[in-house]
Amino acid sequence: MTRIALAKGSLRIPPTYFAVQHAVQLSSLFEFELFTMAAQVTDQAIRSALRIRDASAGTAIGSSRLTWQQREKAMPLLFVRMSRQITDWRPALVHQHFANWSQPAVSAARRSGAPLLLTVHGADVYVPLTPLSERNAFGKPVLRWHQRAVRRAFDASARILAVSEYLAGVAVKAGADAGKVVVHYQGVDTDLYRPGSALPPGPPRVIFLGALSPAKGVRDLISASVSIVRGTPHELVLVGDGPLRSEVEGAAANHRHIHVRGQLDRDGVRSAMQGATLFVLPTQRFGQWREAAGLVSLEAQACEVPAIVYDSGGAAEMVVDGSTGLVVREGDVAALADAMRSVLELPEAERRQMGVRAREFVVAQRSLGDSARQLTAHYRDLIEGRA
Repeated sequence: MTRIALAKGSLRIPPTYFAVQHAVQLSSLFEFELFTMAAQVTDQAIRSALRIRDASAGTAIGSSRLTWQQREKAMPLLFVRMSRQITDWRPALVHQHFANWSQPAVSAARRSGAPLLLTVHGADVYVPLTPLSERNAFGKPVLRWHQRAVRRAFDASARILAVSEYLAGVAVKAGADAGKVVVHYQGVDTDLYRPGSALPPGPPRVIFLGALSPAKGVRDLISASVSIVRGTPHELVLVGDGPLRSEVEGAAANHRHIHVRGQLDRDGVRSAMQGATLFVLPTQRFGQWREAAGLVSLEAQACEVPAIVYDSGGAAEMVVDGSTGLVVREGDVAALADAMRSVLELPEAERRQMGVRAREFVVAQRSLGDSARQLTAHYRDLIEGRA
């Protein structure tokens, strides 16, 4: 069976299922092994489905005494080891996730002669576009180092997959060869994310799932929710963790309709989605960064939950405006509140039909199955081209 080496600097599951979901889906067609320098995989189903090679295993860097942040900082010490492990496995193709921390994959592909396929996900593409002036004296050389790594990954790749049209454009601005860049929507598992049996009793439930951070727009969502809750009763459920956790919990203490659930595993996320009336992701610009795609909005729609997103980055590519949900101008809290109100106040039959259209959109255009078929074509094209 044809060997595909997956590579990622570090790997935590949950939450980063996107790095392995295609491999699990395509395990009957290709032999996969995932190479990384720091792994923390607590989902036993993933451990059983995919062999994961952690270059830090058996070293002091892999010690349980180190924090996750300390392990990530030590990854440059493992570049040679991970590169050798990939090379010795003799893959037909190396598929690197993220252009940063890609040095071992780039080196292994060069040494083995295997083509390098690069998937860019967002934060990595912004590295070359970040001005050095935004860093202090210590940060400037670190940023230069990462910028060189990203550009080398761009140059070494036979093909670059971007997870949205928006990100494809940003990758070209960052220095990627436009002739190499192809849009590849990641897709979501529509068998896993599916409608629940029935909504729970009580008021409509609005759900947010993501980092509790300024970039994800959780402040805007809380403001919009508070402004309409009297006239349009609803619950606001916030799932996730992050730097704004204490601020969000303070808002929940002052407004009884707000509930903070914290981080949930994949089954918990699915259950929360299935119990929701409306999903909202007001992700917005934060420094150079904008949302590359927003798979979570697809997961919600696959559960027949309409979605509202800001028109920021690639987020709008995951919603059919006016059909499966609504797209709102970035940062317009009043418009966000109006959009939430308009969906929550729809007659139940109309809201249910919007949810049905949402799932139909995901199944037809953003499913993991379709994404896996596209990725199979990329794999075979590059491998046959090498031969």
